[in-house]
Amino acid sequence: MSVGKFLQQAAAGNAGGGDAVFSTYLYDGTGSAQTITNDVNLDGEGGLVWIKSRGPSAFNHILEDTARGADRYLRTNTTNAELIGGGGVTAFNSNGFTTGTNGAVTASGDEFASWTFRKQSGVFDVVAYTGDTSTSSPPYIRTISHNLGVAPEMIIIKCRSNTGSWHVYVNGITSMGLLEDSGAFTTGQVIGTTTSTDFTLSAPFTALNVNGRTYISYLFATASEISKVGSYTGTAANLDVDCGFTSGARFVLVKRTDSTGDWYIWDSERGIVAGNDPYLLVNSTAAEVTSTDYIDPLSSGFTITSSAPAALNASGGTYIFLAIA
Repeated sequence: MSVGKFLQQAAAGNAGGGDAVFSTYLYDGTGSAQTITNDVNLDGEGGLVWIKSRGPSAFNHILEDTARGADRYLRTNTTNAELIGGGGVTAFNSNGFTTGTNGAVTASGDEFASWTFRKQSGVFDVVAYTGDTSTSSPPYIRTISHNLGVAPEMIIIKCRSNTGSWHVYVNGITSMGLLEDSGAFTTGQVIGTTTSTDFTLSAPFTALNVNGRTYISYLFATASEISKVGSYTGTAANLDVDCGFTSGARFVLVKRTDSTGDWYIWDSERGIVAGNDPYLLVNSTAAEVTSTDYIDPLSSGFTITSSAPAALNASGGTYIFLAIA
């Protein structure tokens, strides 16, 4: 078992809980419920748990958060509605979480990666809302409040009550991507203004504000030496991506925006080294892919290598990323 985490001074009211803002925790499946201790206070502060089997089985990604409550999971590789009572994450604890017996989180013989994001001002927030189709005439604006404290730079929204795509907004990109899909960012932009207290949904409301449907949103910000939402242009040569960090990136998510390309995830516990760098794909059930050298360590962020495919480093290609120090 292995754990990597970003620590920050415990927030007021932690009540003795863990003080990690982010954690990557690797563990082995047992076929039984497990308590994962990763020093993240989910019970007191709230946040998101994201789990994926590394293999050998091909399981769905499992995402559970404190805004929706325990044992309610969504899967980034499908458009399916939330599944309730499926034995995913059954408890959010003051220093981690407890899994159920679902094979996707604890199958015997499989290895698992978990990424836990704690709600933290300036870094990450989780917001649930109910669609109301609030305005029927231009400019069709719906305002959603949040507690991020700064304007979000990446917003991921999923309808939980019904089938629907995972819509991904990134500041500065004029279209939206779909987290379950490898296609280019072509979906019409429906995020309007973003501020330190709210973000707006504008026309069309077709996907993200249907009356009576329930939604979950994950908000990420750039925070000095903690997290970075950004973009880069491919060169087909070794490309240094400066995130403003001092000790390199521990978690990296990358997606090509101008053409087809999967959503790649690396983390330092599975390896961001000058050599073999195992990756998982957000939009796929596939097991971890090893024996690749697509990313290298860089003290200020990460390096995309010349051996990376066009999905990561085509000359002139455009890419977005989320990195955690």
